[in-house]
Amino acid sequence: MFLGAFSRFVLKGAKWAVNHFYEVGCIGQPVPDGPVLVIANHPNSVMDALIVMRVAGRPVRPLAKAPLFEDALMGHVLRGLGALPVFRPQDNPEEVWKNEGTLKAAEEALLDGEAVLIFPEGLTHSEASLARMKTGSARVAFAAEEDANWQLGLQIVPVGLTYQRKHAIRGRVAVALGQSLAVSDWREMREKDEWGAVESLTDAMREALEEVTLNLPSVEDRPLLEAAEALYAAEKKLTKPGARGKLAPRLPRLQRFAQALAWLYVADPELYERIGDEVRTYRERLEILGVKEGEIPRRFRPTRVLWYATVQGLALLIGLPLAIAGTIAWYIPFKSPRVTLNLYKPPYEALATFKLATALLAFPLAYSLYLAVAWWLGGTRALVAVAIVLPLLGIVALRWRDRWRMAREDMYVFWRSMKLRDFREELVKRRQELVGEFEAIYTAWQRERRGRPTEP
Repeated sequence: MFLGAFSRFVLKGAKWAVNHFYEVGCIGQPVPDGPVLVIANHPNSVMDALIVMRVAGRPVRPLAKAPLFEDALMGHVLRGLGALPVFRPQDNPEEVWKNEGTLKAAEEALLDGEAVLIFPEGLTHSEASLARMKTGSARVAFAAEEDANWQLGLQIVPVGLTYQRKHAIRGRVAVALGQSLAVSDWREMREKDEWGAVESLTDAMREALEEVTLNLPSVEDRPLLEAAEALYAAEKKLTKPGARGKLAPRLPRLQRFAQALAWLYVADPELYERIGDEVRTYRERLEILGVKEGEIPRRFRPTRVLWYATVQGLALLIGLPLAIAGTIAWYIPFKSPRVTLNLYKPPYEALATFKLATALLAFPLAYSLYLAVAWWLGGTRALVAVAIVLPLLGIVALRWRDRWRMAREDMYVFWRSMKLRDFREELVKRRQELVGEFEAIYTAWQRERRGRPTEP
């Protein structure tokens, strides 16, 4: 009982920490009631499961790689959450046979009306598109429905995870929950051809995940894609030019850009290379003005600039004392993940997980120490005061840091834009030309999708 309560406490702490580690945006409806098999892509190790749990709207039992269960802290937490171990060949080939028990446990959880989370790719990776799908998810789904005589009503819900600076504190993640698949739709095929049905359902799950994820020809295309989408959105006034657009609202547009880019990669490789070079050149020239995210406006209106500078300046000035206090109080736990990374040197996909795990240890330890000192020096009143004030100071320090970074960049961009006015106007004109080329490519792509020949 104690371990279960402890695990639930850690999960709540992890969800709270995820909210501050990432800017989390969500598209789609929460996971429905009843038996549900949740499938997700897997770009960010344990963070993926935590984020799915954060947005699911109901308890979800994840499958996790077996070595995590051997960790003293993580093992207790995973068991308390009802997580199930997956024995991968790359971890220990001699234990792969145990997966039959894992799949049976997942099946029983579904029969009990629970939600189970599986990563069908079977590994975490940073590739530009989905990896080859394993068949275990389909086999679990069919086994559960067959045990229930096809009366279970099992649904499969695809969840796409798209990250921006996934290893960094204050990175972004867009979570897209797609249309569910009814396993019963494959009943007739399953009864005629068991393995054919498994392959068909696995293919359908892959297509469902492709609908909610961002898939590109290569990893190197990701910066190109984001730069192209940002300049298009600014030119079409879909976003404010200087805005650091939240990732979730941008995701559908990024997906359309990715699909058109993949088509162009095959249909016209020379144009693909030229457009890529032009967008990269545009972005490099934009950085001369100090733009790191977003775009430049066509013109700066003095009244808006003055108002923005006044509001940001006052907010930063008022929050400065609290931000300083929060930074000092939480400096050591805030820097502790860097020590962990230097000691363990985890793979890229696990950087965020190690950072969050370290923070989940360091911050509560520091907090407990502060509370003990407050109680020793000032008794119960001091204890209560410190317990309330310390977390607030930390949040203020984090938000102040974000505001300062953005305001500093914006004012630098304004100063450089005024100094290099002709250069800025040339970039705005080039942006208009690039958007015209994007629209021509999109039109050609749409024509081919409809089966009509493209014009020369």
